[in-house]
Amino acid sequence: MQGKRLLLAVVSGLAAVSVAAPALAQTMSAPSGWYLELNGGSSHISNTDYPGSSSSSGLGGNGNIGYKFMPYFAAEIGYTKYANSSIKAGDGTKAANVTHYSYDIAARGILPISDSGVEAFGKLGAQHISSHISLVNNAAANSIGLGGSSHSSTGLYIGLGGQMYFTPEFAGVVQWQRAQGSSGTGTEDLYSIGISFLFV
Repeated sequence: MQGKRLLLAVVSGLAAVSVAAPALAQTMSAPSGWYLELNGGSSHISNTDYPGSSSSSGLGGNGNIGYKFMPYFAAEIGYTKYANSSIKAGDGTKAANVTHYSYDIAARGILPISDSGVEAFGKLGAQHISSHISLVNNAAANSIGLGGSSHSSTGLYIGLGGQMYFTPEFAGVVQWQRAQGSSGTGTEDLYSIGISFLFV
């Protein structure tokens, strides 16, 4: 919920800037080229089957490299590091840490909003998630039947977002992305803000 509020606040802020700064309205993104995107924000892990209780939210980050073929379409590859989770026994003792990360490849559909310098986009592709459970208290782990292990899964990757160009090459980005995983890895969400640079 906190990530969704952050995303909504940033979208509202970008809309306000576009209204309040007419000079930005004349800035259009370059029609094609390689781009680099870096994002950070709130990540959330869901749909896990860990024993005991576990935390699921924290800071995460993402980087994407892609190519914009035309104003309406791009393709990219990305890496996302999600917040570490902790697993606790019934008495609240921490039993293990869990790390999560994913790689993805996706097509990106782009919708320029008139000549405002703002673009909406959607992403669809495939991802590979990896997670690793590291025990920190063997007694607590044994009490809930937990062992150290690694899991991975491949599944659907989706995303939605928007970006505002301040120059034809440089933009601010806000987005939500989801890597759909298994019960061993969880499903990973990231709500983020970031920057994008288009090489022309």
